[in-house]
Amino acid sequence: MTASVLDCISLSYQPLWGKARSLTGLALFVQPLAEPPVPGPIDARALLETIGETLPADGPPLFVVPQSKALLLDTLAAVEPPPAPGAPGPRFATRGAATPTVVVPSFLLQDDSLVATGVRLGRDRGLKLVWQGSADAPPADDIRDGFHRYWLDLPPPWAAAALKDATRKAAVGQQIGPGRLPPGHIYGGIESRVLMEYCLDRCKALALAGWPGEDVVYSLRHQAMQPSHAVVMATLKAVESDRSAETVERILSEDPLLVYRFLVYANSPALGLRNPIESVRHGMMMLGIETIRTWLGQQVPYASREPALRPVNAQLVLRARLMDRLLDAGIEEALRREVSLCGLFSGLDLLLNEPLGVLLPRLRLSRRVQDATIMRTGPYGPSLEVALALESSDPSGVQALCAAHEMEPGRVNRALLDVLSEVDPDGPTI
Repeated sequence: MTASVLDCISLSYQPLWGKARSLTGLALFVQPLAEPPVPGPIDARALLETIGETLPADGPPLFVVPQSKALLLDTLAAVEPPPAPGAPGPRFATRGAATPTVVVPSFLLQDDSLVATGVRLGRDRGLKLVWQGSADAPPADDIRDGFHRYWLDLPPPWAAAALKDATRKAAVGQQIGPGRLPPGHIYGGIESRVLMEYCLDRCKALALAGWPGEDVVYSLRHQAMQPSHAVVMATLKAVESDRSAETVERILSEDPLLVYRFLVYANSPALGLRNPIESVRHGMMMLGIETIRTWLGQQVPYASREPALRPVNAQLVLRARLMDRLLDAGIEEALRREVSLCGLFSGLDLLLNEPLGVLLPRLRLSRRVQDATIMRTGPYGPSLEVALALESSDPSGVQALCAAHEMEPGRVNRALLDVLSEVDPDGPTI
């Protein structure tokens, strides 16, 4: 088979989360393989066309982040500027996917006149470029106006000052003013819930790259973690509307806690089921619609409406779907559900503050699921490792794991693009 552009690169991604704690964009990091099957430069135009053939026009905005100078320059030359308001096109693929935004990492700009020239030419062509780097080292004055937005990482002194400002209380009867960070930009590396709220709510940031999941969960440590109210209600509505089993299963599986609670319930001695229930679909078949409707109704009063948990749950859902796509196409459906559970349950220890070695034995899951999720071993371990590495701004980790586990980079890249093409920012969790 002739090698395509996806066989010559490694991809990784980061979701961009907005003020509503919902998905507002996707960052796709692109790195050429150290030893590509076809020597020579990456065809940036072919790459953009391949991405456009997969990602829909009505999906989240796409930010492409090249990780090499040659690829960045070729991408700047290949991407078309966005259309003027009311004008048709341009589009960069047959499915009509919208023009992506090119992100220029600061490390590719350092002392490089070629990249600086490429940025100026891109600006002159109407490209809206994003500069990515540390907030205390902005681009040089002679190139600064070439960027539409910044993607800023806060160095420790900036983060400390922002945290101090975020925790300062206004005088009685006085409104707290806007934050000190510039509005309308992307912020990365935010590990604190207080800083997350400060950036999004007071500083009017465009988005956060990544999410401070650990600190969000820690901030809620004094209350019992509950499944998402939106997902519980969406699942209940699907059941009451007599939707297909596939639809009900997919909606229910958009919340890892809801799936965990369901499997604990389905395997409880009170139900007296003779055989272990190892998946949502199996449990639906054995329990029946009326029992499931009653159980869902019991979850509603306790379900969580905490918006800061949406990105935490959504990341686990994306991980589960990635693991599903990374499997061989001919694998049977029951095993697909197993491998999806590995991704979905890989963050239960964070959500429930208990080790996975304690949580998962409460379910009657196969040894394969427990080995992968707890120890990263067994037949599903490599897929989980790769899925975790894909959630990064550095595709080199994906490249190393593909080599270690003898996984084809092209197949991994296609799996990632297929999953991202299905992301619905208006869904219950994502």
